[in-house]
Amino acid sequence: MRMRKQVRRCVVIVLSVAGIMGSSLTAYAAPAVMPDGVVFDAEFYAANNPDVVTVYGTDTSALYRHYVEYGKAEGRKPAADVTADMTANAAAANGTPNVTADVVAATAAVDQKTLDNAKAAHSYYKGLSAEQAATADAVAKQIADSIMTNPAYTTDCQRVTAAAQTVASYCNNSVYGSDVDKYYRSPYGVFVAGVYTCAGSTRALGRVLDYMGYSWQHVNENQWVHQWCILTMDGQTGFADGMGGFAGYGEMISGMTLPDGRVIIFPT
Repeated sequence: MRMRKQVRRCVVIVLSVAGIMGSSLTAYAAPAVMPDGVVFDAEFYAANNPDVVTVYGTDTSALYRHYVEYGKAEGRKPAADVTADMTANAAAANGTPNVTADVVAATAAVDQKTLDNAKAAHSYYKGLSAEQAATADAVAKQIADSIMTNPAYTTDCQRVTAAAQTVASYCNNSVYGSDVDKYYRSPYGVFVAGVYTCAGSTRALGRVLDYMGYSWQHVNENQWVHQWCILTMDGQTGFADGMGGFAGYGEMISGMTLPDGRVIIFPT
């Protein structure tokens, strides 16, 4: 792959609210469904992870941030004996939709015509060969299948967040910038060639969303500003960012606070 002068980077910065504002919520609440759909008991998490408390304190948002960024991968439990019934009951109490496995299975069954139409609409592989497109699509489908068959994800927002985090991990192991083959603007650049921009990360996430059964729109496409996806999740308009690795409900605005307490900043 031949690299050329790096393009101006559309940076999205994620900051910890705790680091800026200090603690604001203490971990004394009963288990609750967080805005991204996870049942989280801050008191339980603090009591069972004293090493985390030593660093993060007992602030609910800080503890949840640790769980999202590290705890889940480390096998730490977000609450005691979380069951499907508990998730459904907590979701109902908090007004958060609960999605069954049947819905997941139905959503995962995306027909080829829909995929082809999405490919054409989003110009994923402009200038690339059919073989290159197929290689990148295979990765996108694998990511989508692994998420849609994971029973731990019970809401759209959880699944889309997982997709965004996966794409961000690919970006973190790639080079930011342009290349003369223009792989950087496509899913192929992110998943195969190891080069990306905010345009490429958005399209890579979008292709995964296609295979997951979500229709999405490309914000700021072909502009020299940060780009991301907007889509409907759990009956609400939301956003997903493949470079930053996050998703949420509502409108994505620079300076906003994410459900886990972090603040995102990007050029507009």
